[in-house]
Amino acid sequence: MLVSILYSEMTYWLLGTAIVFTLVGRRLAIKDDVETIVGNTIDSLIAQGYIKTDGQGKDMQILKYWESKSKN
Repeated sequence: MLVSILYSEMTYWLLGTAIVFTLVGRRLAIKDDVETIVGNTIDSLIAQGYIKTDGQGKDMQILKYWESKSKN
């Protein structure tokens, strides 16, 4: 009975589905990790003064090296 369960067509379909969705999940997790790491790195560079910014919160803009902060 165990042999018929292990070597059935349904078992192969379930195994294939598990492999596909494991790979999809890993890819999505890696993408999310990259976005988090980049965001944290930029926030750290701003806090340490390596990147000039203008504004606060969602209105913050990164300035080019020759630009200065607005006087608003």
